[in-house]
Parts: sequence; C-alpha cells; structure tokens
Amino acid sequence: MRLERHLRRWSVGQRVAVIVALLLLPLAILSAVSMTVLNEQGEAFRASVEESVHTLLPLTTLEHYLQRALVDELLAESHQAAPDFAGLTDSIDKSFSSLRVGTYSQDLPQDVMNDAHLAWMHAKPGVQRLVEQVRSVHAVVPQDGTDYTRQELERAIQDVSTARQHLSAVIEARYERAAAQRHRQLVGLVWGWVLTLTVAIVLAGAFLYSLVRPMRQLAQAAREIGNGRTGVRVPVEGQDELTALAACFNDMAASWETTRQTLVTEATEDPLTGTLNRRATLALLTAELEAGLRAHQPFSLLVLDLDRFKSINDRFGHAAGDRALCWVVDKVRGLLREGDHLGRYGGDEFIVLLPRTGKAQAERIAQRIVQAVGEAAVREPAYPGVSVGVATAPDAGRDATALVEAADAALYKHKQRHRAP
Repeated sequence: MRLERHLRRWSVGQRVAVIVALLLLPLAILSAVSMTVLNEQGEAFRASVEESVHTLLPLTTLEHYLQRALVDELLAESHQAAPDFAGLTDSIDKSFSSLRVGTYSQDLPQDVMNDAHLAWMHAKPGVQRLVEQVRSVHAVVPQDGTDYTRQELERAIQDVSTARQHLSAVIEARYERAAAQRHRQLVGLVWGWVLTLTVAIVLAGAFLYSLVRPMRQLAQAAREIGNGRTGVRVPVEGQDELTALAACFNDMAASWETTRQTLVTEATEDPLTGTLNRRATLALLTAELEAGLRAHQPFSLLVLDLDRFKSINDRFGHAAGDRALCWVVDKVRGLLREGDHLGRYGGDEFIVLLPRTGKAQAERIAQRIVQAVGEAAVREPAYPGVSVGVATAPDAGRDATALVEAADAALYKHKQRHRAP
C-alpha cells in the first residue's frame, strides 16, 4: 500500500510509460547480452577448432608419412622429394608448448598431457633420424653409416600414434570442459532472463496495480450505487488523474444521495405533518400485516379522525387548520411506542399501525390518545379533539382493505356514541 501511495503521485501517462519501459528495456538489454555471449562462444569454438587442427594435424601428417615409409611409398629420387619431417617436428614441438602455456592450460588434464608429451619425446629421436634418411623401407643407408631398421620405424610410428592418441584425449577433454563452460554460460543467461523478466514483471505489475485498483474501486462503487446503496464512497488517494476522478465521483454520489433522499421523502412523507403519506402508509400496512400473519402475531390498526376540524378551518382559517393537524400529530407521536407508525390517510384522518399488538392493548393506546388530545384541546379552542376506531387482525380481517374498513366502522360508532345526548 505504501508503494501504491507513492506511485499514485505519478500521472497515469507517466506510469504507463514506465510499464512499457519495464517490459521493453529488459528485453533489449538481455537481447544484447545474449548476442554478445553467443558471439563470444562462437569465436571460442572457432578458435578451439583451429587450435585442434593446428595441434593434431602435424602429428597426424607425420604418422601418415611414417606409415607410407613403412610400405615403401616415400621412395624419392632426390632429397628434395622427401617430406619435410623437420618442419613437422618443429610444428609438433610448438603445439605442445602452446598447450602448456595457453589460455586454457589450467583446464587440461595434466596426466594425459604428460603421457602425450612423453610419447612424443620417445618418438622424436627416431623421427629426427628420418630427416635425412627416408629412402628405403627395409634399410636406409645414412651418410654416417648407421642403419635405420624397420623395427625402429615401427617404434617411431607407435610412439607418434600414442602421442597423437593422448593429444586427442587432451583436446577432447578440453572440448568437454569448454562445452561445460558454455553450458554454464547459457544456464546463467537463461537465469538472467528469468530473474530480469521476473523483476520487470513484478515492477510492471505494481505500476499496473496502481492503475487498475482505483478503476476497480470506481466500478464497484458505481455498481453499488446502481443497486441503491447511495452512501458508497471511493478512497481519494494520491495526486493523479484517477484521484481527481474519484473526488468528482464522490461529489456526484453525494449529490445523487441527497437528490434520492429528497425524492424518497417526497414520495413517502406528508409535506405538512411529516408523517407517512397515504401511499406509504398503505404499503407499510400491507407489509406489517403480512409479517404478523406469517408469525401468528396480532396486528392492530387505529383510524383517527379530528373532531370539529371543519369548524376550526371556517372560524380561524386554513393556516390554523394546518397548525391543528401538526399539533395533533405531535401529541399522538408522543404516545406511540418504538416500532409503531403514524401516517396521514387523507384530510383530517390518520392511521396508526401497531405491530404485535392485541385488541385490548390497542384499545388502551386509543384511549390514551383520545384523553391526551381531548384534555389539551379543552384549553385551546383552535385545537380539535380526536375520535379513534380500532381493528385487530386476524379477527377483523386478513388484508389491509378489510382492516381499514373495520377500523372505519369502529370510528363511526365512536363518533356516534360521543354525539348521543
């Protein structure tokens, strides 16, 4: 979250640019490094091939010439026609020297290297005697009078072959170690790709999350407001465009909540008395009645009608009549319990909803209302008394219409009793 708050200080465009850079820049760097490593490996491979050729070719050539001498294929009419054994000998000496002091001399198997060099040193004296004496297979007559026999030639061939084999083993071992080194380089390169891309993806993900999260919050808040929960707000964090959008969204949501509350109030509340209006009263009556019937609990309804209301309007004016309505509402509200509801049914008639209330308790509440309003009205001629009709479900009916009709009938009887002499 701390990282996100820090990133929210950047603009959306800056974060998008960083995301693109985090994805493309590592690819470019890794591609360049990979090309460099592969080129170096290619150069090293070519150098190894050239060195192998330069190392083994003189020994192989010398062995070939000695084999030809053994089968009498090197007879020549002149000294110039004989192979350059001296040059081959020098090349072989240089090859051994370069292997011992070369860049990769520490990587060579020294025991095999020593065996190869020892075999060459055994073969070298015999080969040197051939420099001036290659003329015959079975007997070569040198100028100093010594004989170069077939057995000596065979020993020289055997020593050269042994040296070549050991040297081949040395070069093969070097190839294996070079291949292992190249493998390690490639593995390191692969891990470099993996780690670099992982870090780049994690960082890009953090930047992307700082963009996506506020958008999701806005979308979720919009859905909740669409479902009627107008009190939803989104956090205002950072200094970017999404923060400004969140602030505007909250202002819009607050305005919509106020407008919706106003509309709900106008649709359900009586503008004069502040009680429920007729439509809201009947809707709540139906809901409470059905809930009581499902729970097998009694439900009572009071219908209130103001006495002398028309005469108050005629005598004191309609403003006085409005004040009388509000005065009666205040008196009745003070006598109701928590969970009871008061609504204006029309004109000077009101309905009181009494959930979980039996008939006897409802009649006691009605009596308290009649008594409290009547006692106050005696002291003030501009305030009316009140008559009340009581109906209780399910005895008086199992639907709203039947219950209201029963309460109206009870109200009519109440008025008739009070008018009787």
